[in-house]
Amino acid sequence: MIARFGALFAALLATTPAHAHDVVSGVGGFYGGLLHPLLVPTHLLALGALGLFIGQQARHHRIVLLAMLAASLLAGLVLIVAAFAATNLDIAVLGVAAVAGIGVAAARRWPIVVSSPLPLLAGAAIEFDSVPEEISMGMTFLALVGTACGAFLVAMLLVEMTVDLKRDWQKIAVRVAGSWIAASAILVLALRFAR
Repeated sequence: MIARFGALFAALLATTPAHAHDVVSGVGGFYGGLLHPLLVPTHLLALGALGLFIGQQARHHRIVLLAMLAASLLAGLVLIVAAFAATNLDIAVLGVAAVAGIGVAAARRWPIVVSSPLPLLAGAAIEFDSVPEEISMGMTFLALVGTACGAFLVAMLLVEMTVDLKRDWQKIAVRVAGSWIAASAILVLALRFAR
């Protein structure tokens, strides 16, 4: 478990400031997309809250919810390649972060009917919000495949980390993190709509 935290910490230290859809210091294509969920704050908030939320659920629900996230990321990719477009999906991403963060703070196991919309919305919204500004369809496809892989890996690592946290103070820390994520997302949404 310490090795996982070390690897995640090293990856975070290696990142540079994010500009949502710019090429990361010469890294484009698949690898730029792979880093994208780590470098866009709204995506990181949503994936963080979603990973913590899924990690609090029962084992069989975790598997279903992670499969839904993967399917949703893939569906978003297919829709983008089929020339569908959407705008202002950062609002949906922040909404997922807020709702999942509140769910984490509540520390309940939710029925699958209640929890399944979160990964379904998150995956598609993150993919649509990650379309690079490149003209090449091949590079766009590679970047979006990378984004799907990166988003799923971030969520899966946080799910596994949450499952490993067994002590009471660790569970409280997860709830606190969820409440902070929810508060941050709600504040950003409030500022966005106040304009």
